[in-house]
Amino acid sequence: MNGLKILLDEQVPEPALAPLRSMLPLHTVDHVQRINWKGKPDLQLIPDMPRRGYEVLVTADVNQLEDHDECAAIKKAGIHHVRFEPHGRGVAQTASAIATILAGLPLVVPVLEQAAGQRLVELTVVRCGDARYKVTDPERHPPSLYWPGRKTTTKRHAPRDTVPD
Repeated sequence: MNGLKILLDEQVPEPALAPLRSMLPLHTVDHVQRINWKGKPDLQLIPDMPRRGYEVLVTADVNQLEDHDECAAIKKAGIHHVRFEPHGRGVAQTASAIATILAGLPLVVPVLEQAAGQRLVELTVVRCGDARYKVTDPERHPPSLYWPGRKTTTKRHAPRDTVPD
């Protein structure tokens, strides 16, 4: 079985390309930037995809399925359409997009390989923000009983070999 040929649209951060290629070694993963399709209108890009062998489009353009002409182009092209909704701003948005794609696409690809026809996929967004990490001041909140400087620190001793009397 040949791998799928996957195209990342320009709203997908290009830094997602290298890890995806590593995670999906049996498949071809390209980015529109790398194949000189950046800025190509969707109504030209979508019909050109099957002509170049692409079977999957990954995009953050959630409005594609709200546009009659783009829906018609996607259906006619017969490509799998994988989308996610961007979340956050700036670095958080980029991190969210990359995390969403890296967490979701390797799980979706086997489903698409087995599909007996076109599939539309919406990836669940990985949201970046305060809930993604926890910061602790070890002076105020030591992480364990054995944290150096903790007032109630007791030294942990290695177990002694006991010799029977």
